[in-house]
Amino acid sequence: MAVSYVPAGRVAVNEFHRRLDDDVIYWKRMQQLSVFQEPSSVTSVAFCPKKPYNVASTSSVRLSLYDTVVCEPVNLFSRFKQAVHGVKFRHDGELLAIGGEEGKVRIFDVTRSTGAGKTPLRSVRASQTSVRCVEFSSCGKMLYSMASDGMLKQWDIADTGTKPVVEFAAHKDAIRASAISVPNNSLVITGGYDHKVKLWDSRCAREGPSVEMDAGAPVESVVLLNSEHLIATAAGAVVRIWDIAAGGRLLMSLQQHHKTVTSLCLGKKGDVLLSGGIDRRVNVFRLIDFSLLHSMSMAAPVLSLAMSPDDETMAVGIGQLLAIHRREPEAKAMVSAQEVNKRTMIRTAAPKVHVQEAGKSRESIEITAKSTDQHRLSKIDSLLKGYQHSAAVRKMFQSYYFHTKKEEVVAWLRVIIHRGAIHRAISGQDNDVLVNLLNIGDFLEYVEWYGDARFTIIEVYANEELHPKVAKLALGLKAAVGKELVVQNQLSQTIGALESIMNAARTSSIHFEPPKDMSSLAKEGLRQLTERQSDPLGLFGEPTLGSVSLDLLDNKTNNQIAV
Repeated sequence: MAVSYVPAGRVAVNEFHRRLDDDVIYWKRMQQLSVFQEPSSVTSVAFCPKKPYNVASTSSVRLSLYDTVVCEPVNLFSRFKQAVHGVKFRHDGELLAIGGEEGKVRIFDVTRSTGAGKTPLRSVRASQTSVRCVEFSSCGKMLYSMASDGMLKQWDIADTGTKPVVEFAAHKDAIRASAISVPNNSLVITGGYDHKVKLWDSRCAREGPSVEMDAGAPVESVVLLNSEHLIATAAGAVVRIWDIAAGGRLLMSLQQHHKTVTSLCLGKKGDVLLSGGIDRRVNVFRLIDFSLLHSMSMAAPVLSLAMSPDDETMAVGIGQLLAIHRREPEAKAMVSAQEVNKRTMIRTAAPKVHVQEAGKSRESIEITAKSTDQHRLSKIDSLLKGYQHSAAVRKMFQSYYFHTKKEEVVAWLRVIIHRGAIHRAISGQDNDVLVNLLNIGDFLEYVEWYGDARFTIIEVYANEELHPKVAKLALGLKAAVGKELVVQNQLSQTIGALESIMNAARTSSIHFEPPKDMSSLAKEGLRQLTERQSDPLGLFGEPTLGSVSLDLLDNKTNNQIAV
């Protein structure tokens, strides 16, 4: 019985080359959704911890609140004399605090958007200089303010007085970064332009910082990782990971940016670290091994960065623009008809059939019939089914198949090579076909299968005059093979040199310790010699020849040998 022709299918590319990591695909789905024009540079952004996860931003003398679902402004606060900075939400999402160039710290109720809602619940002068950082404590009852004069102050939100609960000089220069500990209300991390990162306990802050680290450059951002014993700092173009539980030990330096890193934030529920810099890049790092997971390019230098708690929305301050990025929904996988068992069913045009069993209600049923399995052949498969190999090769390399269906092209070539018809299929082809066949850069990932077809061209057309384009590509193929041979030769030499070094290292690791008593060496030699003489046939080991130096023997032993 003749076997029907089965389509060639596709050749799966090496997983190392083509398969994308699930996390990479996850971050590739983050696409820009909307852009808002701000009056000046966007100095800070923050997401509300509660749904619908509105985003707040500061730019010049304006504080803006945007709805990330419909991408429209919810509220605008602009009753400020000078620029405002450092917007932060409380953990319940009801209160919002900002600092500013006036040296004041203001607290707003974001649940009210009109009238008295635009008036701050509390406004206090925290410093004579600008206040760039504010932080709510994890309990929500305290507020920390960090100023450009290096002072850190703790305020009681419920107290209407103008004196802070605690104040002390934290840095010798301006403070530009801060982070708060969630489990402990009293722990605060600050980073300043004096290149220092310090961990403070507000209960004993006058005794000095609990941990101090030198970042080597002005600190722009600080993030406390979920483990609570690791922190990430952005200083210069380097993101550093510190272990504060080990006294501020440096664990890792991430140098994927080539310009100053301005902002850090956590994403994917704390599993990844995002960094933005003035090199217009937003990099995503895995915290499990601190490797670069993904990198996104922005239209302008990144000045501020924040991620929503549900990890679906990202806000980026790029120059005078606030860009809202949202993760696109994952594409649903296409389920074939065979998997759902519908292709093998044929609906009939017969009238509806009803069945009623004794004691049960009447039910309608549908009569179906099995269909025979049929393969829908493509044009190339139809040519291969008729053993028209030359026409199949011509069709492959003169149509859209060559540019759009490389996996199928390689699979069809494998069928021709398996049949032993590759020489006849390639001979007599047009120059356009030969040029596409010899194009080295298009099928690099299929060299294992595609190389046979290229070298067959050299064999078939070795004694014929080739078109200049074909000859040029053939010479390029020859040069590529020559370079590959040189590389393989160099690798072989390198492997041999490494093996020699490793063998020498193993040999040098063996140390010989001479015996303390030289006579014991002679006695050991005599014992081995006696054992060899007692086994003349060598049944208990391979025969070996050895000598005993007589000058190592004492007089008594020499007399025994003489006898």
